[in-house]
Amino acid sequence: MIDPFIAFVLIGATVAIAYGVATFPRKARELFAATAPKPDAEAQVITLAKLEIAATKRGDLLAAANCAEQQEAAHGR
Repeated sequence: MIDPFIAFVLIGATVAIAYGVATFPRKARELFAATAPKPDAEAQVITLAKLEIAATKRGDLLAAANCAEQQEAAHGR
């Protein structure tokens, strides 16, 4: 009675380990891509922030609001 149960558990453990080994490289690549610096997007957000500050100093609040909306859209990518 115990022998088939142990065999079943060992087969299940083997399948789980094989699945983990097979999916680890893909998940690692996704993690590295998500945490990699994105200089183009960062530069765009910085430029929009500077434009927003300049528009606020001019007193053009509509342009500042538009810059803020663009900044949120660029940051959400």
